[in-house]
Amino acid sequence: MRRPLIALTIALSVFLGACAASTAPGWTYAPPTPTPSVTPAPSGEPSAAPSEAPASGAPSAAPSDGGAAGGATIDISALGIQFEQQDASAPADASFVIRFDNKDAGTPHNVEIKDAGGQVMFKGDIFSGPAVKDYQVAALAAGTYQFVCTVHPNMIGTLKVGG
Repeated sequence: MRRPLIALTIALSVFLGACAASTAPGWTYAPPTPTPSVTPAPSGEPSAAPSEAPASGAPSAAPSDGGAAGGATIDISALGIQFEQQDASAPADASFVIRFDNKDAGTPHNVEIKDAGGQVMFKGDIFSGPAVKDYQVAALAAGTYQFVCTVHPNMIGTLKVGG
């Protein structure tokens, strides 16, 4: 009678210890993945960085008032630590708004746009979900760009700008 009680006590202690230690992290880390090549459309002129970049050379992320200042609105959302849209389109040579819906509760995400050479053309503020934020993006030259989450570099999509 005494041995089963001791075995039960030990099993219960191990189980309770494991349960007490299992707390989910507030965010996760994913190792970087190789950057696919991005090719801008031939225009005869090199792409220029957005004019809204601060003097430090780092792009800015100014939230908009819902798209009034920049023509088109592009919807991008994150759920399950991935973008729900793998492809998006935006007009060339015109500012636009990215309406970013972070559906991952308690998980930080953002949207960053990179050109063919890997230069950051736009970087949106990081924020935890669930929440929606509008990013005002300066005009980009026609071409194919990559959008990523800087917190989770495995979250990647393609942004086609122009025709």
